[in-house]
Amino acid sequence: MRILKFYVSLLLLFVSTFVKAQIQLTPIVDTTIEGLTENNVAIVENRLRSFISSHGMISSYGGRFVLACKIAILEREVAGIKPIQHLEVTFAVGDNVANKCFGTASVECLGIGNSQEQAMTAALRNIKGDNPELEKLLAVAKERIIDYYDQNALSIIAKAKALANSQQWDQAIYELSAIPQECSSNGMAVKLIDDVYQQHINHDAAQVLNEARAVWSADPNPGPAAEQAMSFLTQIDTSSKCYPQARALMNTIQARVKNVSDSDRAHEKNMERRRLAATNALQRERINACRDIAVAYAKRKVLIQKHYHSWW
Repeated sequence: MRILKFYVSLLLLFVSTFVKAQIQLTPIVDTTIEGLTENNVAIVENRLRSFISSHGMISSYGGRFVLACKIAILEREVAGIKPIQHLEVTFAVGDNVANKCFGTASVECLGIGNSQEQAMTAALRNIKGDNPELEKLLAVAKERIIDYYDQNALSIIAKAKALANSQQWDQAIYELSAIPQECSSNGMAVKLIDDVYQQHINHDAAQVLNEARAVWSADPNPGPAAEQAMSFLTQIDTSSKCYPQARALMNTIQARVKNVSDSDRAHEKNMERRRLAATNALQRERINACRDIAVAYAKRKVLIQKHYHSWW
């Protein structure tokens, strides 16, 4: 019990840290420039994520607020036999859903290589984030994002509750996780994330328990049915509402197996080891679950709006 309480406390600490982890900003690279390869896009996106992190924000996926980047070739020349590319990189930050641009900033970079592609790659690697205009732009973004959540947090929380009630737990956690610590409603969001995740656990656990009961009821004897039922039961999170019933069914199965064959202790111990191993794994996984749910949902989320195209 003490170990369980420790893990639950650790989870609550983790969830609080994650949700309070700073403002979220999604990097987007405009890919319309000729000669921009997938590798180059990845380089620029990594630069954007680095800029976001270095300014105390989280680089998210599929978010409402974006740091968009457009690349333009200013000049191409040749030094000896090596091509040189002189690029202009324009940054724009804003609300990509409401089509509100908070501001723009530009930097120039130079690259040289054995081919035009290598020259562009070298130039993109030279994009620097310590530009005063870019720093000012990101500072403005922070203020505007905080203003948005101060004004809309309660409606986001209401939406998350409705999503949870319709068993759309992933989206509910995603919506709540975007409310930053600077917002006065962050504490409410943190509490609701834990409640939503617990609802998710309780729902899944109840389904697994029903499967285990069905298997055991069909053949309540030692053998494959007992092993399959125990396999289901070991998947149930110990913090779930139905865990006491799951534990009771485990005891019933184990007692039945023992009464029929008291000498089969090795088999019983093996089932218990499997149960403990699964329980420990579930506890470890729960620590990262809320973050992973939010990130996975964001990566699945299709970013339909492309309003940033009009921000340059």
